Formats: sequence, structure tokens, C-alpha cells
Amino acid sequence: MSRHTTQKLSDAASHQVDRVADAASEALDRAHDVADRAVTSAQERAHDLTRQAPGLVDLAFDRVRHLGERSGEIARATRAMAVDKARMAADQTAERIRRDPLKSVLIAVATGAALAVIASHVAQRRQSRH
Repeated sequence: MSRHTTQKLSDAASHQVDRVADAASEALDRAHDVADRAVTSAQERAHDLTRQAPGLVDLAFDRVRHLGERSGEIARATRAMAVDKARMAADQTAERIRRDPLKSVLIAVATGAALAVIASHVAQRRQSRH
């Protein structure tokens, strides 16, 4: 297999890993947004309680603030781990392609065929429901 083909396969694998990392990052951003909305809602409810139980409000605000900070930390750490794992997978894939390009092409073809069969099956099931 030519060096050019190996490079193309490596680039394609890296591109796919980048897409997965972007999707994971997007999902984590959405999760962070949901957590922010939950914190905001809890803060609003806690603020409403200020009129009813002033002594408990400070405690509630502190807990909500801590929850928001912790959620942000968890989201950032999860995002960083996902990106790191995606990069490691890309590096490993590129190395495997360099070591055995023919095997890599055969695996890619088999995977593509399997995905095509699955996609066709899913499309047929969706059409049969409508």
C-alpha cells in the first residue's frame, strides 16, 4: 500500500476522531447548560424562600452555588477526558494503519459494509412504520 493511501486513511481516522470529540464536547456543553438552568431554577426557588425562611436561605444558596461549581468542574473534566481519549484513539489508529495498511483497509471496508447494512435496515424499519 502506498504511503499516500496510508496517509489518507490516517487523516480519515483523525477526522472521525475529531468529529467524535466534537460531538462529545457538544453533549457536555448541553449537559452543562442543563445543569446551569437547574442551578438557576434552584436559586430562584431559594430566593422565593427568603421571604418564608430567612435562616435557611443562606444555607440553600451556598449549597446551590456549590452544586453549580461542582457540575461545571465535572463537565470540564469529562470533556477533557473525552478529548484526550479521542486523541489517543486517533494516534493508535494511525499507528495501526502505518504498521499494517492492508489489514486496515480490509477492516475499514468490512466496517463500512456493516454500517451500510445497519443503516439500510434502520431505514427500512422507519419506512415500514410510516
